[in-house]
Amino acid sequence: MDLKATLVDVLRRRAENHLIGENARLRAIDLDGDGSHVVLNKVSSPPTWDGPVFCGQIIHVKAGADIQAVLQSLDDDTDEFLVQNVDIGRGARVVKGVLYFAVNQNHVGLIESTAVKAAMLERYLTALLRQAGELGGEERIILLARFLASGEKGLTEFSDLTLSARPRYRSPQCGDLFTRLAGEARDEGATVFDMLRMMGWQDDALARLEAEVPEGGRVEGLLKVFIKDRRHKVRIPRAAVEEALRNLDPADLGLHGDGREQGGMVKLSVVKDIATEGSLLDPTDAMLRIVEALREWAAAGKIDCRFEGQELLH
Repeated sequence: MDLKATLVDVLRRRAENHLIGENARLRAIDLDGDGSHVVLNKVSSPPTWDGPVFCGQIIHVKAGADIQAVLQSLDDDTDEFLVQNVDIGRGARVVKGVLYFAVNQNHVGLIESTAVKAAMLERYLTALLRQAGELGGEERIILLARFLASGEKGLTEFSDLTLSARPRYRSPQCGDLFTRLAGEARDEGATVFDMLRMMGWQDDALARLEAEVPEGGRVEGLLKVFIKDRRHKVRIPRAAVEEALRNLDPADLGLHGDGREQGGMVKLSVVKDIATEGSLLDPTDAMLRIVEALREWAAAGKIDCRFEGQELLH
């Protein structure tokens, strides 16, 4: 599936005698069944939708006219600030968070807020495409690029890596240590207890830890590796650990640098200055900065977006 093309196709369809892309009411979805709604609110200009990029703004709103607020200035001299219920009007909806995104084929750039993360956009797009019949009941949208075994689109260097040990499960059938399936025999020497033993834990200490694990429970662990020069981390070239990485399951590996690779996935990040309108991001500038980042990553060969000089948002 081409995510951008499918999304545009759905927005051009009609529902209740309106084009979905022209009526935000038709794009409001109650994802949690709690009366709050996630809405594909602002979208890029429809004449640009056949170009390389589609941009949008996701908002999460909740019902309720009352909010708690401090109406005094924080510069006032007072023994305490009064927290009051403020009625903002019975027809109002409180915005819990905003997310901006841009899609080029199956590449997605986004700006998250503390309340609306990529997972919310995944859930929203999944629900929207299911409603349109483009996804089956078990299919879902995952907004991270696949990590290639060769590391072609991955980080060329990183500041630290994390290795995930195999969890050790408490057996409900016996008081023995833990049981594992025969297919996991290749994991011998790579479990949490093996790592702790390698780090100097004695058998009696491991036994005490084992005694704290409830029946059916498990012990999990991560090993974090980095190099420091005095107080600063040293960048590690990927080639320096390439052989070791080839012998690991990508799902057990996390690389952190100018972005991160985690759980077999690659996620790039960059810092951008974005114009604001009061305490809110300027929507147009936010979308432009996302597209700018996509173009920079494409030019650097980190992703395979194609723009070919087409008009993006105007």
